[in-house]
Amino acid sequence: MTSLDTSAISRHVLVVGAQCREAEELPGLEDAARRLHRALVDPDLGACLDRGEGEAGSLLVGTALGKAVVERALTAAVGQAKKDGGPLVLAMLGHGIGGCGGPLYFVTSGSARDGAINQLDVTSVIDAVANDPGLSGLLVIVDTCHSGAALPSPQAVTAGLKQGSLRLSVLFAASAHMPAWDMNLSIQLAELLESGVPDAGGFLAVDEQLISELRSRVHTQEPGCFAFDGVPGASLWLAHNVRATERRSGSLGSVARERLHKLLRPLEGAEGINSRKELRDWLEGLGQERRGHPAVLRVRDFDRDLVICVSAVAVLEETFGGALTDDLLRKAAARAGLPLEMVVQVPCPSLRDLVEHAVLHQSAFASTQERRTLVHFVAALAHLIRPRETLPQQLAGWAAKSGDTAALNSRLIELRGATPRLVLVAADDGGEDVVRVEASLLFGSAVVHHKEFPCDPRPDALVSALDRALGWALSWLGAAGERLVPVDVSVPTSLLLDSPPEEWRVIRGRRMLGIDYDVTTRWSGLLTPPPGVRLDDMLHTGSQLLASLQTKALDGLSWLDSDHLSSIETLQELLDRRQMGGCVWGLSTLPEKDFAFMLEELLIHTPALIWPRGGSIGDSRALQDAVAEHWESLPEKLVRAVQERLGSSPSEGVTGHLADIRTTWHDALWQDFCQRRAGRAVVAPQDVTPKEQA
Repeated sequence: MTSLDTSAISRHVLVVGAQCREAEELPGLEDAARRLHRALVDPDLGACLDRGEGEAGSLLVGTALGKAVVERALTAAVGQAKKDGGPLVLAMLGHGIGGCGGPLYFVTSGSARDGAINQLDVTSVIDAVANDPGLSGLLVIVDTCHSGAALPSPQAVTAGLKQGSLRLSVLFAASAHMPAWDMNLSIQLAELLESGVPDAGGFLAVDEQLISELRSRVHTQEPGCFAFDGVPGASLWLAHNVRATERRSGSLGSVARERLHKLLRPLEGAEGINSRKELRDWLEGLGQERRGHPAVLRVRDFDRDLVICVSAVAVLEETFGGALTDDLLRKAAARAGLPLEMVVQVPCPSLRDLVEHAVLHQSAFASTQERRTLVHFVAALAHLIRPRETLPQQLAGWAAKSGDTAALNSRLIELRGATPRLVLVAADDGGEDVVRVEASLLFGSAVVHHKEFPCDPRPDALVSALDRALGWALSWLGAAGERLVPVDVSVPTSLLLDSPPEEWRVIRGRRMLGIDYDVTTRWSGLLTPPPGVRLDDMLHTGSQLLASLQTKALDGLSWLDSDHLSSIETLQELLDRRQMGGCVWGLSTLPEKDFAFMLEELLIHTPALIWPRGGSIGDSRALQDAVAEHWESLPEKLVRAVQERLGSSPSEGVTGHLADIRTTWHDALWQDFCQRRAGRAVVAPQDVTPKEQA
């Protein structure tokens, strides 16, 4: 048997999906072309370089491309392959005309009714490219009707410019006199490459075994192949066989290969290394004088990281392999905090690439966080695929062996009920003006992404920063296929005196935030306490408030009347006699003066407060009754009442006592967020009160 060329030389590909118009349109052609291209550029499959889409790329799809456009794209692809000294894979999907004793024409004009002069002569193209002196090999996939007519003549193969010193493989969808249906060859070939072939070795070639597998899948036509190898040595291969155990244990994904080549670049004698086995053989062959070199030590560290990658990929494939999809991988990547450019990448990065990025791009600041991103990715997959089940035995064993059991279990707890939530903190750093907006995107209680948006003293700067922060969050959620509903807006005391955050015209500077999102106002005192107040004291006050709610010691609000608010001294005297965090304060009317000072005193005493939206309420008893009625479901009912009012026209006169109040709310979610920001221990999920679960 002839050996296969498995060198590290770059491989190139061009997939052309030429669609026709109107009645000649081929349903599914675009999807088939993209799927085949994706398989051919996957580092674990076809291992060709992905040059993107378009005339200068590796994928060209469209209607009425035109023969000249396809020829230019092919010239560019051949040029790249010649430059790198590697083979070219050329796939043509669409209508084919001719055949039946004549040449095959690939319909590039957009209509099979156009003359042959407007189409691409496939046989001539194969003859010319295969005989190009600078090309090391050509693999051609022709998925058209009559595609068997694309086979080159014996004279072109053996007596062309290369005089037979060429490597050529052609895979065609049907014989020269038969039609092809529904892009079956491309779809089944891509599926076969993705799933692999048992007992076929580490590589798949265009040979009898591949055709046998395809014919067992394609029943509407008779695919076939042609192969010629006129060069001594290794032959062409189409793709790695993912079913081969030696491939799975020794391969490197694109992320690891890029990092390895960067590490090896300054080292002599390390050229051409492209697998773990080659890397280890090279390391073992180093002389004693080179083993302590800093660059070599970095390579050894990289080799140890590869062990972590291989182990993680193996256990994830074993545990979840049958359930994995692009959508799941994107969502897990977003929940694990991987970069946005990886989450939105098309095609979706492979499982191996995501694992390698999680391990090889981990922060080097703290050794205790060595596998944090990987653990978060594993936990996200487990949560998405089996949200209510116990941890699969394979994963539990992997975590125990690597010492990550506690971290994995903790992350799974954080992801329970993982509804996306955005926290926007208007930070003033103790001054008079907001200097930045800190945006945190959470799934459950897990903060997975964080970014700061500077804010200058201009009047509209805060709204602009909030709009940018919202757009940043939506870009993440859109990439992960998620929808944003709850938004927490944390503001200092000074901003609580202004208009409510749900009324801020944040979206494009004119649309109120509370119309599109469930806005909950938070007081930022548990993030940045007022002067003279310790952070630990504030966090303890918040915990005490949650404990009061949990023990049912508090059935509702403690209402303050005008006598309690007659002066700041009177209010302080009252608060000094009450337990910190022992209640939620409610105001049915605002004091005539010093409300800013009183507001801060109340929030220091307990970080939850209700007060009139317009300064006072005509029927304070009705307000108190309404709050008591909906106490167990605040602030959700308050959000709905406000949204109903915001969404109504002035003439509708929507009323409702809940819509007449404002609140800065404190609950287990906000306490947990503040404690995590402070680096303190968090309230356990079992400590969440029944009210907070409502």
